[in-house]
Amino acid sequence: MKMRRATILLALIICITATAADAGQRIPMPGGLFYYRPAASVFGPEAVWTNPAGLGRYKAHSWQVMFDYDQGDFAKSWGTASTGEQVGFAYRHIYRPDEQDFNEYVLAFGSGFGGSYNFGASYRYFKDGPDFYNKRHFWSVGIMNQLQGPFGWAALFSNLNRGRIDGERTETEQRYSITYQAVPDKITLSADMFLSTKTRLSNAEFAYQVEISPKAGLYLTGYYDSEDNIQVGVKANLARYFIGTDSRTDNDGNDKGNTLYMGSTTHLQPSLIRYPGKRLAVGVGGSIPENPVRPVFGRKRDGFADLVLTVYRAAEDPMIKEMSLALRPADLGFGRASELREAIRYFRSRDKKVICHISYPNNLTYYVGAAADEIYIAPVSQLNLVGLRAELKFYGGSLAKLGIRADMVRIGDYKTAPEQYTQTAATEENRAQINRILDNLYEQFVDGIARGRELSIDSVTALIDNGPYTSEDAVAAGLVDGLSYRDNMRKDILSSLPEISFHRYKNDTLSNSRFEQSPLIAVVVADGEIENSSGRMNPLDNSKATTPSAMKAAFAAASSNPRVQGVVFRVNSPGGFALAAEEIFHEADKAGKKLPMVVSMANIAASGGYHIAMPATKLFANPTSVTGSIGIYGGKLDLSGLYDKIEMGTELYTRGRFAGMLTDTRGFSDEEREKYYSQLEAFYNYFVELVADNRALTVDSVDALSRGRVWTGLEALRNGLVDELGGLKSAIDYLADQLQLSDYRVEVYPQRRPWIVFPARPLLGLAASVFGTGSDAVAAVEGISDIKQREGHLMTRLPYDLIIE
Repeated sequence: MKMRRATILLALIICITATAADAGQRIPMPGGLFYYRPAASVFGPEAVWTNPAGLGRYKAHSWQVMFDYDQGDFAKSWGTASTGEQVGFAYRHIYRPDEQDFNEYVLAFGSGFGGSYNFGASYRYFKDGPDFYNKRHFWSVGIMNQLQGPFGWAALFSNLNRGRIDGERTETEQRYSITYQAVPDKITLSADMFLSTKTRLSNAEFAYQVEISPKAGLYLTGYYDSEDNIQVGVKANLARYFIGTDSRTDNDGNDKGNTLYMGSTTHLQPSLIRYPGKRLAVGVGGSIPENPVRPVFGRKRDGFADLVLTVYRAAEDPMIKEMSLALRPADLGFGRASELREAIRYFRSRDKKVICHISYPNNLTYYVGAAADEIYIAPVSQLNLVGLRAELKFYGGSLAKLGIRADMVRIGDYKTAPEQYTQTAATEENRAQINRILDNLYEQFVDGIARGRELSIDSVTALIDNGPYTSEDAVAAGLVDGLSYRDNMRKDILSSLPEISFHRYKNDTLSNSRFEQSPLIAVVVADGEIENSSGRMNPLDNSKATTPSAMKAAFAAASSNPRVQGVVFRVNSPGGFALAAEEIFHEADKAGKKLPMVVSMANIAASGGYHIAMPATKLFANPTSVTGSIGIYGGKLDLSGLYDKIEMGTELYTRGRFAGMLTDTRGFSDEEREKYYSQLEAFYNYFVELVADNRALTVDSVDALSRGRVWTGLEALRNGLVDELGGLKSAIDYLADQLQLSDYRVEVYPQRRPWIVFPARPLLGLAASVFGTGSDAVAAVEGISDIKQREGHLMTRLPYDLIIE
């Protein structure tokens, strides 16, 4: 479909240019540069002149300056160009000894679309020039496509505005280009065809180029055209800088000039010299979503995959020598914190140092920071290392005072989610499960700190029992290595290495001229509560939920992309609506039949979150992930007591034996309860059998592990509910190994790319403050809405939310 659209666009442009009025006078455009570059492979500053579509192919900040040497005159003709992300500007002065000089300005834009396509447009203005060039402007559009394999092609259409000369329309100039990489990164062959509207194909002009790279960062070029002109050149990349020269002769061997150029780029490039060592600056804090919205306009946030995979990449990068890690309170969760810790430990295993500064240190940030070589906090601060706690709240008594009764049905003594609405205190099963989970997580918490700080388990336990600590006490206890404000770290603590920011380094991918695109591993993200697809679109809504419609689109997009070789299904969900989870399972199962699929569990993949993971051939969980909770519950609110209190009359009319089963004017009758329970039981049995089939276990053994029981990833491995311990990187590495991929890219789905994102939550909070309502009132309304939304639905959800701070 995307290729068809691009083909239609190209055909439309050709038709417009070919059928526009009568043939007019041709304006031979002065060469886009002082030397030739193929339109199908150009990128960087040279793309501003040659083909603006190249700006979409390689999004870099760069600049270049060129000086011409012709017949003893140096730099009388010169030009410069600079590019940002998808935009470029250029200026050129062309010296003519016997005519008026040219002064040319170019503004260009380029963007990628459809995966392998790039589109660009440029505006060219001649402020000064001889004859019809004086005060003339020209519009151009270009398209570039990287085909599957070593081929690429491009088309450029210039002078689309067809300005008049002596009242007569001028012609549109056309350029078609094809590039073939005979040996990737070594030998590239290119050919361009030039003609204008109404020009016969037999009268077209041609240019041919061969580029040879005998060594990374060194390029030799040779050019030949229809008029027997020859150009030879050499270019050398020196870290982020480059320098080159091109010499031209005509068919009689006469010198037609030489061009010297130089410039730099913010991106990495193959280089003849080694890059200088740098320190990577990583900041972690606030919300770190699994799959952030990346609007076309506005700030593009980094996701958790960006964070952890970039740290692993830096560990293998010889340019990165050390890392400065700045931690603030972050919405990480215990499972993802463990993943980040492992990435930091891997970085250190490559003989690279990690220096950490923690602002407002709490349990979670200290747990992460303990993986570093050194930890620093502010001179006036508090280290809130106090251990883990679990809190349960029960609304049964509060609802009773209002005359409301939650009439709930469940399967499994450990499926305790309904207790918050029906009880005033936890059941023994609930208490036992909470304490077991807390014990397991606390053991891992203590062990992680002990290993990071090289202390004994007993010492760390004693230190936690004596917390929190002042800054001075934290140093004295050996919990931190020193005191410093964050802005003084570079001056007082860190080495003299130059620093590169995380965001810049993340986008700092190695540039190359390959057209054969790398295969992809798709990371399909299910993040948040599982909810039904509403079918409604709200442009102000930026809420986080996992719905069947979104997941269907994500799996379909990944499965239909020919470059995607396998799928990592990243699950970070406590579950939710049972039938919605089943829909998502169905979509994942279809995708799993087309592509190899493994699951990576983040913080939580429990209940419905565990259900949707079943199509995978291998399940990865962090030791601190929360999973299992195979069970189901449902019910409704009986508001008859509330209606009596407020003297509200109700009347119920039904047609059908169970039509009134979900009314809120009364509770379930015995017959209705039995009917409702049979529905839960059928789904529970299906859930258990599904797990048994996927995990190669007996139904009885799965049932013994189910009934709502919750497990940490470490326990789940022992019980056979997951296959391996590890985070997202482990799952990707395993899948790449199974697919025998050594060179690949990771792409996250669903690709949430709206034009712009509106801050829905802040707007709602502002409205509440304007009308005098506090956050408690908003939370109460949302809580009641949540209960009513789930009324009557079958729920497969974790009994509680685990938050480690």
